[in-house]
Amino acid sequence: MTQEQTEWRWLDTRETVTSAELANCCGMSEAELDELVDYCALVPLPPSDQERVFSAQWVVPLRHASKLRIDFDLDIFTVAILLGSLNRIEVLERQVHSLQAQLPTPLRSSRGL
Repeated sequence: MTQEQTEWRWLDTRETVTSAELANCCGMSEAELDELVDYCALVPLPPSDQERVFSAQWVVPLRHASKLRIDFDLDIFTVAILLGSLNRIEVLERQVHSLQAQLPTPLRSSRGL
């Protein structure tokens, strides 16, 4: 699979990526991904006859966590905690955007939202 094909797949969270593809695009080894799975920070899709696969939704937060790992020289356990926090932040941001969308238009613009 080419780099270009991999990049457009990241945008569609209904897609799946193999353990090798996820490791490659996030700059981690498959052993490190296995450790994150052991810590329950990374959740694979239900087992199939093929190798372990993940939802493409993991690509962005895992790349972010991997970058922070390099920047701050973090161990894999800390990355597991960080990954959980990044996912929680994303959920909360979506909830805030959803609630902001429900506000009346004049109220939204007067608060600078």
